[in-house]
Amino acid sequence: MPMPDTTRWSEPEMLRLAARGVLKVDLMGVRGTTLVTCDELAAMAAVLALSGALPDELLTPKTLMKGPSDV
Repeated sequence: MPMPDTTRWSEPEMLRLAARGVLKVDLMGVRGTTLVTCDELAAMAAVLALSGALPDELLTPKTLMKGPSDV
């Protein structure tokens, strides 16, 4: 499975960016989702992928196809 490019940030910077994005959504709800930056979103995705929180079978191109979800 391809991993996000995390070399663009140090680990503390990646975690800080991810936390900022999460806090925006958590504190402001739908409005917060419109305020998350591309870097914050990429950092959130990197932290999620690197944490192992997603099963490998979901991290495939097939998951991107539209249709009923099996999860």
